[in-house]
Amino acid sequence: MYDPLDDRGVPISSGIPSIVKWSGVAGVILIFVIAALVLSQAGFGHVWPAENSLNLKL
Repeated sequence: MYDPLDDRGVPISSGIPSIVKWSGVAGVILIFVIAALVLSQAGFGHVWPAENSLNLKL
């Protein structure tokens, strides 16, 4: 289908395919899920303040 108002015969875009839209939405959701997992596990295995790390039994 071509734009009838354009003399050059430029085709009219059919828009963004739905699979691309849903992939983008899924990607953004996945970014937030991974960020939540990282933040929830950030305190595990860490010693704070740094002076307490000297008391760890190796």
